[in-house]
Amino acid sequence: YNLRKGGRAGKGKADCETDQCQYHPGYPVFHEGMKYWSCCNKKTTDFNDFLKQPGCTDGTHLWEDLSQKREVECRYDWHQTGDTVNFTVYAKKVKPDHCKITCNAVKLELVIHFGDDQVFTFNKSLGRDHLSQKTAKVTYSATKVEVSMRKAEFCSLAK
Repeated sequence: YNLRKGGRAGKGKADCETDQCQYHPGYPVFHEGMKYWSCCNKKTTDFNDFLKQPGCTDGTHLWEDLSQKREVECRYDWHQTGDTVNFTVYAKKVKPDHCKITCNAVKLELVIHFGDDQVFTFNKSLGRDHLSQKTAKVTYSATKVEVSMRKAEFCSLAK
C-alpha cells in the first residue's frame, strides 16, 4: 500500500505504472461540516469529494512493506451463548484489508494487522465439530475485531 496521504496508487507496486505520486503532505481537517487538507485548503462539504481531491505535492510513492510487521500479543476474550461463540480481539487502528480470518468446524485462525507495524496471530483448535461453517460474521471497529460464529448444535465449549 502507498502510505502517502491522498496518494492514488493501487495496493502495491504491480498496480502502479509509475513511481510518481501526487499526495497531501498536510493533515485532514474536519471543521464545522467542511472537509479539507491543511496543506492546500480546498474545502468541500461532501466526504466523497474530499477523498477524490488530487494531491497538491508531487513526489514518489512510499510503499508499505508488510514483511516488516512486528508480532505482538493482544488482549482477547471470548464468550458463548446457547447457539453462538463470540471472539473479540482488542487492537487499535486495524487494517481490515490486510487481515486474514479463517474459521471452520474445528478451528479458528486470525492474523490481524493493526497500528503502524503490528500483527497479532491466533490459532486455536476447538476440538470436535462444534461450529457451523456457513455462518460466521466478522465486524471491524476502531478498537476491536469481533468474530461471531454459529454453533452447529447447542453445546458448551471448554475454555
